[in-house]
Amino acid sequence: MGEKLKNCHGDDWEPLVLEPIPENLLREPIEYIFADHYRLRQVIATMDRYLTAGIFAMPLADDTTADVRVIQAYLCDELGLHITDEDEGLFPALLQQCRGDRDTKNILTTLQQEHEEDFALLPIITNGFAALLADKVVSQRELFETSVARFVNTQRRHIIWENNIVLPLARRYLEAKDMESIGRGMAARRSIDYPG
Repeated sequence: MGEKLKNCHGDDWEPLVLEPIPENLLREPIEYIFADHYRLRQVIATMDRYLTAGIFAMPLADDTTADVRVIQAYLCDELGLHITDEDEGLFPALLQQCRGDRDTKNILTTLQQEHEEDFALLPIITNGFAALLADKVVSQRELFETSVARFVNTQRRHIIWENNIVLPLARRYLEAKDMESIGRGMAARRSIDYPG
């Protein structure tokens, strides 16, 4: 068990590569969020595959280390921005346009509560990944693996709800001024200029 696994990806496992989202897509913030959902799905699929294979219980092989670095970078640098884009930009704008719609309000409230749960799990997960990347044993490995599993399951459900309910509602009800306001907020969070 002490030896590093060779070729953890196997023949059908591709290395995890997250393509950057073009900055000009900020002019269409719903599409930007949709594109980031695709990237998040890649992250959680890799996390789930490694969890199922028991890879987090042993030292990482080189190919696995590269993937865990990508996951760690996304969780530490990008997920918080994505969640804030939704909680502070998309969801309030949608609530404003769908006032009186109880179903929409309930869905968005549930998603925001799940965002809070995600933030509570992140330190456990990122600390575990930091230990693995430092070639150390994860302390409280059972808690780490349980947290990874909960995070993966929540994110899967979250993306389904958002891609199939929230984003279509946003495309239908949000006006050009809403889109620009959301896009400008997203650009500011990333310290980049809103594309002209």
